[in-house]
Amino acid sequence: MTKRSNYKVLVVDDTEAGRYALSRFLRAEGFQTLEAATGAEALALAGGASAVVLDVHLPDIMGVEVCRQLRERPDMAAVPIVHVSAIYVTGHARAAAERAGADAYLVSPVNPRELAQLLDKLIDVRAAREPAV
Repeated sequence: MTKRSNYKVLVVDDTEAGRYALSRFLRAEGFQTLEAATGAEALALAGGASAVVLDVHLPDIMGVEVCRQLRERPDMAAVPIVHVSAIYVTGHARAAAERAGADAYLVSPVNPRELAQLLDKLIDVRAAREPAV
């Protein structure tokens, strides 16, 4: 079972209010958080993350492209990525996110408790796959 305080979740959202609300909730649930407002910031900060909650619509780089670039990095290849969008909610958008390497796709507004439980599950699956050090 995930000990949430051991994990940092990178919250990527171009709206300050959305980033703040989601980060605040995840911290209340026990996770550490990092925040980014753009795709470039997400790419720069992602190396310290245990999971990424990634808005699809960002001002500089679409979230799907950020996801694809993260998946190309050895340090991020297995890190859980959850896409979130209020705009791109079609099956096509979900399929594009899946092709880019996202582990899940949620329609905003997300239920914060469900998101925390999903992150627990994805982090636990990743931990089970990693060799013991």
